[in-house]
Order: sequence, then structure tokens, then C-alpha cells
Amino acid sequence: MDHEQRTDRVHAALDSRVTDLAKDTVTVRMWQEAEQDRDREVRALTGRVEKLEERPALSLGRWLGILTVAAAFLALAVQAYGTLKGAK
Repeated sequence: MDHEQRTDRVHAALDSRVTDLAKDTVTVRMWQEAEQDRDREVRALTGRVEKLEERPALSLGRWLGILTVAAAFLALAVQAYGTLKGAK
């Protein structure tokens, strides 16, 4: 029983020292500023993620551009084939 009481006193003293050190080292104002900075960063990142999620990966305009380029290459290949056949 004596050992348990002594252990409780030592733990309480250590807890008190740690708490006092934290009070002396980090003021409430510093902690609040750090928390506000973190909150601002999280809000900024959340906004950026929301913007990225709203953008479609491939929009209709991009698909039309890809199809136009593919059609142009296909037309060029057909024309080159016809030119090679006529040249023989």
C-alpha cells in the first residue's frame, strides 16, 4: 500500500511539473495562433480540393478536340494511301 501511495505522489508531481512547464513554455495566445494558422491552411486546401473535384477529367471540348485530331490523321492516312496507290 505504501508503494502505491508513493507511486501516486510521484506521478502527480510529474504531471504537475509537465503541466506547469507547458503553461510557461506555450502561452494560450501562441497556441491559439498556431491553431488559427492550421485552420486557415486546412480551409485553403479544402477549397483547392473542392475545385479539383468539380473539374471533369475530360470535358466535352477536349473530347471533340481529340476526335478532330484523330479524324485529321485518319484523313491524312487515307490521302497518303491513295497517293501511293496512284503513284505506282
